[in-house]
Parts: sequence; C-alpha cells; structure tokens
Amino acid sequence: MAANDKNILIYLPDEYADWEGAYLMSELSQNKIPFTVVSETKNAITSIGTLKVQPQAAITDFTADQVSALILIGGENWPNMDRNKDVRAMAAQVLKQNSLLAAICGATFALAQEGLLKDRKHTSNDLNMLKAFVPTYAEDANYQNKLAVTDGNLITASGAGPVDFTLELLRALDVYTEEKRQHWYNLFKNGTPPPAEFWT
Repeated sequence: MAANDKNILIYLPDEYADWEGAYLMSELSQNKIPFTVVSETKNAITSIGTLKVQPQAAITDFTADQVSALILIGGENWPNMDRNKDVRAMAAQVLKQNSLLAAICGATFALAQEGLLKDRKHTSNDLNMLKAFVPTYAEDANYQNKLAVTDGNLITASGAGPVDFTLELLRALDVYTEEKRQHWYNLFKNGTPPPAEFWT
C-alpha cells in the first residue's frame, strides 16, 4: 500500500506516549511524505513526558474517505471510552474501506473495545492486560505474542515495540526498499551500523 494523494493522519491523544510515533514521523519527514498530526481537537495536548504539542488539525476536519492511513499513537486515556470518540468511529470506517489502520500500545485497547480486532491477527502490550482493560475481549486465538503484527490493512503493536511498529508502517507505506528497511531496523533496534550506501 503506497502513500497516495489522500491523507496520512497520525493521531495523538492527550497524554500520548512520546516515543511511539517519533521514529515514524522522522522517517516520513526525511522522505518528504506528507502527514498531518491530529487529535480530538486543535487544542494543545501534553505527552506523558510533559511535551506540549499543537495538533495541525482536529480529527473531525477529515472524513474517512479522505484518509489513506490512520495511525493511532498510544497514551494514557485510550481505555476511557468517553475519550477519542470521533477517531474511534473513523477507525472502523478506515478499516472497512480497506485503508491502512495502525495502533500501538493503549490504542489497541480502543480497537478491542470497538470490536475491530475480531477475526484479525493482532498484538498489544500484553494479553492479560488487554483482557483486564477490555472485559469483552474474546480474541485470544488471534493474539500474537509479538511486538508488532500486520494482518491485511491492520497493524498493531506493543508500546515496547516502536521500532517494530515503524518497520511495519514503512513496509505498508512503501518507504525504502526491503533491504534498506532491514538496515534501518537493525540500526535502531540493535545498534548495528548500516553500510555506507544506506546514508545516500
């Protein structure tokens, strides 16, 4: 799935996890792939690490048919079903229209609450944690004990796997060749220096 003339939206909830979208935003920016940082409203939000961010737009400024990829960054308020209501609704539409939907950490709890993990291979922070936060969850058979999982147009990840999450997204958005993606992954995951041509 390549980036196209539709919009890549990166959704940051209030109390978002600083580290979970940082690798991806850097790679997209360096490759001149446009994206828009959105949140519940256009009001400034604060990360878990107290970094204040001004979203470029509210999620309600877009409709699902304008979106090629919706990327949900984790944070503290996802388990609260009274928060992030508009993006929850959009996530269901994005998945249905076969656009890319990605969620990491607490955002996977929201997908589970909305029934969007049903019959899909997926992961989260921990199976027992997922079941504790989402008592209605009954997809144990599809849970994968991995840091990141892709099933069709759905990507899920643990909050401990931002590099793995980014790798899956770089593949889905067709950023770099697979060889270069592997060098990128080995660099940021394992500290393995890439060959000189990686930087050109």
